[in-house]
Amino acid sequence: MASSGKKRKHGKKRKHEMEDNDNSVVEGARSKEIQGEKDVEQMAQSVESEDRISQLPDHVIHHILSLLRNVKDAIRTRCLSQRWRTVWFSYAALVFYEQKFAAGIGPEDDSDKEKMFRQHVADSLLKYISNNLQIHKFLLYMTSFDLTDAPLVDNWLTGAFAQDIKELDLHIGFKDSKRYTLPEVVFISQSLTGLRLSGCILKSCSDIMLPRLQKLYLRKIHLVGHEFTNLISSCPSIEDLRLIQCSGLKFLFVCHSSLSRVEVHNCNQLKEICIFAPNLDTFWFCGKKLTPCKVSLEHCKSLKKLTIDHPQVSRDLCENKLYKFPVLEKLDLCISDKMKSISIAGRCLQRIVLKGCKKLSYGQIVAPKLASFELKGEKMPYFDFSHFCLTDAKLSLESKTAHSDVGLGNQLWFSVTPFLSRFNREGFKLIMHSNKHIIIHEDLSNIKYPPFHDLNFEIIKSSACVKDILNGLLRTLHPESVSIIPSSDSKFAESVYEMIKIKDEDPVCCRYNILKNKCWRHFLNNVKFQDLEEMFNVGASEDESTTTFYFWLNLIYEPPSEITHLKLSWNSPEPDVEATSKKKSVIVGPWGGNGGTSWDDGTFTGIREITLVYDRCIDSIRVVYDKNGKPFAAEKHGGVGGNKIAEIKLQYPDEYLISVSGYYYPVVRGGSPVIRSLTFKSNHRTFGPYGFEEGTPFTFSIDGGQVVGFKGRGDWYLDSIAFTLSNAPSKSLFQKVQKGLYRLTSIAPKFPSSKAG
Repeated sequence: MASSGKKRKHGKKRKHEMEDNDNSVVEGARSKEIQGEKDVEQMAQSVESEDRISQLPDHVIHHILSLLRNVKDAIRTRCLSQRWRTVWFSYAALVFYEQKFAAGIGPEDDSDKEKMFRQHVADSLLKYISNNLQIHKFLLYMTSFDLTDAPLVDNWLTGAFAQDIKELDLHIGFKDSKRYTLPEVVFISQSLTGLRLSGCILKSCSDIMLPRLQKLYLRKIHLVGHEFTNLISSCPSIEDLRLIQCSGLKFLFVCHSSLSRVEVHNCNQLKEICIFAPNLDTFWFCGKKLTPCKVSLEHCKSLKKLTIDHPQVSRDLCENKLYKFPVLEKLDLCISDKMKSISIAGRCLQRIVLKGCKKLSYGQIVAPKLASFELKGEKMPYFDFSHFCLTDAKLSLESKTAHSDVGLGNQLWFSVTPFLSRFNREGFKLIMHSNKHIIIHEDLSNIKYPPFHDLNFEIIKSSACVKDILNGLLRTLHPESVSIIPSSDSKFAESVYEMIKIKDEDPVCCRYNILKNKCWRHFLNNVKFQDLEEMFNVGASEDESTTTFYFWLNLIYEPPSEITHLKLSWNSPEPDVEATSKKKSVIVGPWGGNGGTSWDDGTFTGIREITLVYDRCIDSIRVVYDKNGKPFAAEKHGGVGGNKIAEIKLQYPDEYLISVSGYYYPVVRGGSPVIRSLTFKSNHRTFGPYGFEEGTPFTFSIDGGQVVGFKGRGDWYLDSIAFTLSNAPSKSLFQKVQKGLYRLTSIAPKFPSSKAG
């Protein structure tokens, strides 16, 4: 008993000791927490007292401001600190867009808008010159240039360079051979670091001195071989060289140690390109498929990013030259239609993109660090990977098989299966989609081939990437359904539903944007779960492809717990209705990007003629309307480029436009979308397509109505386009719209290259 009593005392003693220790730990933790809060406060006070961002030198702040996208963003930096509010005023970026200036002028001053713009530029420059203020950037977009304006532009440039400008962005419109010739002051600047020229003539100058020039962009400029070579050799600090739609140059030879980036886009007279640049990091060549060109990148052993958008050049590089780039990380090739096999090797390659694979049947890839792979073509070749370590892959395939072959063992699916089997079944997710339907597999098990002729695959590891890809598909497709095949006991389907479901009747995600160019959330009407039996019953009332797809889902996935199906319904963009004196008009669109300046031809009684200037996109458009029985020629909208002209002459009033379709997509990677192609349909004929059918398509048609006006945005290209519709002579269009006979569709993107119209 005594021993047991001692044990109880010892037990109580240990208990009290443990409680004391716990209390001491808690107190210690609290003291540490209090001390941590004090440290954070002291740190915040020290950071606030130092305010390092305000202590940056002026030239560093100016450099930061120069990297921002536009002047408005630079102005917003005033909120960073009190000193930046004053430093901003010393950073001068003079930007003059003639079209934007003209758009802000009232109709009463329309006749003098060109004169007013010139006076505006002169007055603005005079203020800076009279106060002896440095001009960091001088940007001039002048569309109504005439040779009589040359002395005036010379004076502007002379005054700007006298203030030691660092960046010059000069875009001068031209007609025929009437182009602006640059003065010598442009080529003898000690301060210039960036030079972007478009539509000008480079004057032959022997005493070129541009010691600090780092970026040189030339667009739509006629180049002479020896003059261009002299220009490049006189720029010892040049790092970035880009030639876009330039003419005259047949042989491009560049030897420069400081060059890190070279881009050549659609300079279709080029026969040979030779680059000797030991520090070259990025090279991008894009040219016409039928125009041969030889590309040599000798001694470019530092090359990391290579993009070749030309089949013949890609074939030459793949045959015997890729080994010359030992540190190449990203390779983007447009494959020749005749190529049946390809071999790619690179110990540093991390990403490979192959486009236009029509006859390619075999590929050998030796790249131990390859993480990303993308393929676009009509069929899936067999690829032999020496080291398979992909973390994501994208396959965009368009089957040419007959409808009867689909679902009975499609050849395309059999060729894709070996590639999919290389991935870890549990570690990856698969997204398949057609124009109307999306299927998401949480893992790579139990995958079946859906009855689609146009099928895209995306294989990724991260769930965050799934949401990014799904966001893009919802924006471009507006699909009818999203089907999720989850793994067992997974909440993946619920997370997808939570991401899609309507969260707000008036989303604020892109309130800043125009009504017809908002994200998918603004058009989603409803999303709901749908079981297979309900799907099958609904499918019977849908179109043939949807019925086939729903029947396939019922047949393949049993029991119903294997699949979660979401049914999506969408609102068409609401038309803007304008009342006129005698009839109603409807505006549909716009489609395209947000670049350029807005324009609106107005509403007329009909359309007589349409003139398009185009090449790889729609450069400009001009319409001749009918105004109460008389022709009325509207202004041309867009730029001055393009080498093809289409003249559409309607037999008015018996013939009128009832449908317009096209594509929009950026001309240069990373740029704003522009109109790439247009096709017009009247009540008798179809005109086009004109341009390149590439990018995101759009189309509309009207029953019992006609197009009576155009509007949109434009600058150097036709950036966007919209249409004013009105009733045909015998029926009321407005009533048809209200009754639902108006039809507006936007279908899936199409990215393979095609021939121009």
